[in-house]
Amino acid sequence: MSPSTETASSSEFAAEVLRNLLARITEENTEGTDTFVVSHAWTDGPTMYLVYKAPPSPITWGLVRDTRESIIYPSAWPSLKEAVRYYYLLDLCENRVSAAFPHPGDDPEVILWRGDQVYTEDSCEGLPKRPTDIPDRYRYVDPTGPLPQEARHADQCD
Repeated sequence: MSPSTETASSSEFAAEVLRNLLARITEENTEGTDTFVVSHAWTDGPTMYLVYKAPPSPITWGLVRDTRESIIYPSAWPSLKEAVRYYYLLDLCENRVSAAFPHPGDDPEVILWRGDQVYTEDSCEGLPKRPTDIPDRYRYVDPTGPLPQEARHADQCD
């Protein structure tokens, strides 16, 4: 495969992973399991970016992943389905932080980036600092609309 074909192929895969991950988030949100409110999502070449909150926590999270490399295998992903499953389970669900987590800093709108490397304030160069720093073309609108109040708090009612 030529480098230009490989680049196009990895860009297409990243876009498919992101589309399918957003669909999985929407599906899981509708079922009332873990809720993730995505504000922005985009790809740049093989890299996907996701900015979201996990209510009831007010923290804004950012996920950066190079989709050419599996997060569970020392190679490429064996399938799109497996990539989406593990980004959802490991990056979102397993790394979900409770509302009691103290935000490092005073502004919960400052995006806490994580993913392919450990991100600190110094290593986030080139990444948006706040959702308002992200171009509007990357804004994500959930196709199902806002969650009903009862679905948003289903896990808190017994």
